[in-house]
Amino acid sequence: MGLGPSIKMTTLHHFRCPVTAVLSREENLEFPGIIVDGVSEVCDDKIYTAKRVADIAEAMRADAAIVAIDGWGNHHVDFINVIEQLGLRGIPSVGLSYVGLQGRLVCSNSYVDCVVDFNKSESGYESCVVGQNNLTDMDAVKAVALLKNKLKKAGKAVTSEDFGENRTLRRLTRKAFQINEVRFGERTAISRGGILTIRKGIEKSIAAAEPRIQDIKVNIVQPGEHDFFVNSNLDYAPIACKVRGELGEGVTYLLSGVTVMLTGVEENSGFQPSNIGSSEGILKEHVVLDEAGTPGSTDILLHVDILFQEGEGRTAEGIMAGHRSADLIVQEIRKEMQSLDNLPYIREEYRDVAKPGKRKVILVKIVSGLGNMYDTAMFPYEPGGFLGAHNMMTSGNIPYVITPNQCRDGAIHSLL
Repeated sequence: MGLGPSIKMTTLHHFRCPVTAVLSREENLEFPGIIVDGVSEVCDDKIYTAKRVADIAEAMRADAAIVAIDGWGNHHVDFINVIEQLGLRGIPSVGLSYVGLQGRLVCSNSYVDCVVDFNKSESGYESCVVGQNNLTDMDAVKAVALLKNKLKKAGKAVTSEDFGENRTLRRLTRKAFQINEVRFGERTAISRGGILTIRKGIEKSIAAAEPRIQDIKVNIVQPGEHDFFVNSNLDYAPIACKVRGELGEGVTYLLSGVTVMLTGVEENSGFQPSNIGSSEGILKEHVVLDEAGTPGSTDILLHVDILFQEGEGRTAEGIMAGHRSADLIVQEIRKEMQSLDNLPYIREEYRDVAKPGKRKVILVKIVSGLGNMYDTAMFPYEPGGFLGAHNMMTSGNIPYVITPNQCRDGAIHSLL
């Protein structure tokens, strides 16, 4: 028991995190930050990290928390422990989890009194369709509404009363450049009219440098042309780069209308990398489009397909090699993005705001942390990237604290 294709939170899902978006829109709540907690394998470690999450929440002076997880079964032990430790410190919480029929809680305690089930399947069971049981904006809205009610019952009612002037702590500017066409050419470039050209053979030197990878194929998939076989999904990710500042502040450029799709398979055996269910098959039958963690129905897909050496699709090193290879391909695009300011774009502003006197609500993200195809990497060099990131497992799953803007600026990369 762990995590299947339909509920996994891809890199794109964290980049567009519905809970972060909903909490940031709440005028009468302060959203000071996010605690990212990795799922541990050993029970003692699960308890240890849960206590550290609660310590951090208390230090942040959190009035309440939303606790979200994308796994089930054994992973619910981490989920339950975090909710309990928060409760012991007087911090009420609302959980967000896939439950359905298959993912019912394997344990509980008196503090687990409100969990929003984001199962969308009529059968109540996990599926091999990426995005089918994703946490959505509506799930996040429900969780926030329920949490407000819990705060009211605890004598900490949310109020619109003005206690002082709000203060902007960090500002993130995102400029989105629309891509209308992706094609292969002699060199990687982005030109007027929203044309992204990918250098032919961009993957060859990358594959040759990775001993755990036999081959890499790069394809361009047009919107609606999804009636073909794909190997198991390893990730969906944005194409974005920092132009100024660190993750969570400054200026980020984003290509809209195009999404990276990473898939993979082992040679010889044909093993499809996965945790508890692979998603290979006809693409249109194995993804729900227009979800937070999946491409839009009008998106062009930059499809990077990894052929792993036999056995390497089952190792942490092999999976990381696949993600590293995809990011190196995207890195060549990012270099061209640095000079895009002369092209039309849509500007978006995001602010982390301190709100004097308002109830502080934090988000706890319980993420993959067991290695192989079930891990998470934090703080890559580039938004949504992998290069330079630190894995939760090798970090001992000690919780990270990130700002809302760091989350929406791609500080979390899923190795799923």
